[in-house]
Amino acid sequence: MQLNHKLRRVGRGVRARVNKRVRPMLLMDSFDREPIPFAIWPPADSPVSVRTWLKEVAAVGRLTASPPLFPEDAARGSGQKVIVLPGFCAVDNSTIRLRNFLNRQGFDAQPWDCGPNLGPTRTILNNLERLLEDSAAEQGRPVALVGISLGGTIAREIAKRRPDCVARIITMVSPIKLPVASPLAPLAKFAALVWDGDARQAIARVAEPPPVPLTAIVNPKDGVVDWRACVPDPAPNVEIVTIEGEHMTMASNPKVQRVVAARLALD
Repeated sequence: MQLNHKLRRVGRGVRARVNKRVRPMLLMDSFDREPIPFAIWPPADSPVSVRTWLKEVAAVGRLTASPPLFPEDAARGSGQKVIVLPGFCAVDNSTIRLRNFLNRQGFDAQPWDCGPNLGPTRTILNNLERLLEDSAAEQGRPVALVGISLGGTIAREIAKRRPDCVARIITMVSPIKLPVASPLAPLAKFAALVWDGDARQAIARVAEPPPVPLTAIVNPKDGVVDWRACVPDPAPNVEIVTIEGEHMTMASNPKVQRVVAARLALD
C-alpha cells in the first residue's frame, strides 16, 4: 500500500515536470511556425505569368510616351486631405499623376514620404502613422488613404491601427488574400525579410475588413497579381468596383480617377 502510494506520488511529479517543460515548447512551436507567404510563383492555371508582366511593363512605356488626359467630368473636392501610397518597390514619383489629378480637382493630395514601398517595415509603419496623425490633426478630422497595389494593402492595416485618423480607404488592385500568385513573388519574398514582425502576422489577416469605409478597385485583366486575391469579402462598409486595364497604370486610368474622386468627395 505504501509502495503504491509512493509510486503514484512519483508519477504525478514526473507528469508535472514534463508538462512544465513540454507545454511551453508546444506553444512556442505554434507561434514560431512559418507564416503564410505573401506571394507565390504563379501556378500553371494562374491568370498571371512572366508574359503578362512583360505586357504590363510595355503598358508603362506607352503611358509615359502618351499619358491619357484627366477626366473633365470627375467630382470635385473641397480641400480634403488625402495620402497616396505607392505600389510595391515604387516611390512617390509613381503617384505624381494621380496626386496632380486630385489636387486639380480640389483635394489636398500628398505623398507618403516613406521612400520605396518595400512592405510593412517598422520604419515605414512608424513614419506613415506619424504622417497620418499630423495630417488628421492639421485638418481637424480624419483623412483619406488611397493605396496602389501593396500601398492599399498597407493602408488597410494602418486603418485598423488608427481608425480615429482614417476617414476612408480606396485601394487599387491591392492583394489581400494570401498567398497571392505573382511573377514578382521572388522579389516579394526577399522584401519580406525586412518586414516588421508584428506587421507580418497582421498582414496574414489583412483580408479582415478595416473599421472604415473601403472602396476596392479590382482589375480582371491584371497582369501582375492574380486579381481574385484583390477581391474583398462582402461586408457592410466594403464596396467593390471592377475596372479593366493594366495593373501598373491603374492610377492613370481615367475611369479609376473618376471613381477615386467621387468617393473622396463624399467626406
